Amino acid sequence: MPLFMSKYTNKVDSKGRVSVPAQFRAALPSGFQKSIVVYQAVNHYAIECCDLLHIEKVNESLEGFAPYSDEHDEFSLALMSGLVELSFDGNGRIILPQELMEFAGISDYATFAGKGKTFQIWEPEAFKQELDKARNKVKEKRGLLRFQVRNETGGQNDRS
Repeated sequence: MPLFMSKYTNKVDSKGRVSVPAQFRAALPSGFQKSIVVYQAVNHYAIECCDLLHIEKVNESLEGFAPYSDEHDEFSLALMSGLVELSFDGNGRIILPQELMEFAGISDYATFAGKGKTFQIWEPEAFKQELDKARNKVKEKRGLLRFQVRNETGGQNDRS
């Protein structure tokens, strides 16, 4: 499965239209390349983006809570009610909702940052600062990174 990789900064026009990088559009699963789902990032002032299949996995993960529990109610309300599906125009652009632009502090430019199975849209200077913080944390915690190696039976083993 293709992954969302790299970073790109694109101009946002006065209507909130911005071009999603072609590499990101190409990484969307086959049959799901006409739109993306966007919402407020949970840990940052950025816009989280993914495909509909990813949202189905998020929804399935909510089934781990008891159906009428406070946790189920809080997570499902916080995550699912803020989702917006955005369709691409003929030029690969989306129109960012004003509410999400304000949340992320985006005005004239937007930085698209790949995160593997998802990507985020940031105000460019905020992204630079967060990337610097993340790189410094990774230097400190690099020993935690483990590679998964599939064994012959299809299971996984950790490998340093």
